[in-house]
Amino acid sequence: MDTSFFQNPTPLPGSANYPLANIGMSDTKQDSAWTFLTKNSAGLFVVGMSQYQNGQLINIPIYSTVITFPSTMGTNFNGVWNGKLVAFPIGQDLDGPGPQGVIDSLKVTRAVDLTSNIDGWGNVTTPFGTFPSLRQIIYEEDIDTTWQLEAGVWSIISPTTVAVLTGLGFPVADIAYDTIRTARWWTNDPSSKFPLVEMDYEANGNVNNIDWQKSTPTVGVQEQVKTVSGVAAYPSPANHEITFETSLSNNNRIDVLDVSGKLIATSIFNTKKLTLSVADFADGIYFYHIFDVNGKILHSSKFIVAK
Repeated sequence: MDTSFFQNPTPLPGSANYPLANIGMSDTKQDSAWTFLTKNSAGLFVVGMSQYQNGQLINIPIYSTVITFPSTMGTNFNGVWNGKLVAFPIGQDLDGPGPQGVIDSLKVTRAVDLTSNIDGWGNVTTPFGTFPSLRQIIYEEDIDTTWQLEAGVWSIISPTTVAVLTGLGFPVADIAYDTIRTARWWTNDPSSKFPLVEMDYEANGNVNNIDWQKSTPTVGVQEQVKTVSGVAAYPSPANHEITFETSLSNNNRIDVLDVSGKLIATSIFNTKKLTLSVADFADGIYFYHIFDVNGKILHSSKFIVAK
């Protein structure tokens, strides 16, 4: 949670594909992926994603309910979604003289069945404080299917293709199943605008990951949409240049630093769009700060250089 930024979705790559979105989310753990959401009186909903795959911007139209409004003890909902996650070209006869023809391309689709239930209430104590809260339990059943296009026909990937690609160091499966169990604790306390705690766990109770709020979020979901314009940096990874786009009105300068905190580049940035060359940058992670005319940081994030 402390790696996610909610912002105006308009400047983000792919936003034109999701006209109903009024919130954009960037995650520092995923430098080239953005999530688009709609928040209204009925709830908070994911409406799609965009991400760079092999240098190309791909849009993934997902529709999933995060939480419904209002939510009280016993509130529940179900949802389903299916769509394409990724596609990539092959263009080879993988079994040589064998019976299989040329495989034009592969794609991976996902079918999701989700259930949510508000099943508990009480006080939750974290390093952030103690809050009255509701617990939301989400079960998500995912089925990922890999398909191959041969002679203009899509079919589930063949054992031959699986064996060849796995032998080349690209392990794939025809069908993969996964269950994701998530617990979230929500509160109406105005100092907390996100789930207080979010936990992924196994059926036997083992916890895979847990995040909690450690301080008041700098900007909440509703506040961010109303008061702060977004910043998009792309492509990431970058290999020659990187472009920054924003609808901020008082931006003035951008600084780029390496992982040691050393200043690598600085530039006047008082327009809506700036392109910087990274031709002389070494491969790695870089951080950037955008400042206003008074030297106050308006936005911070990171990007990757890979050549």
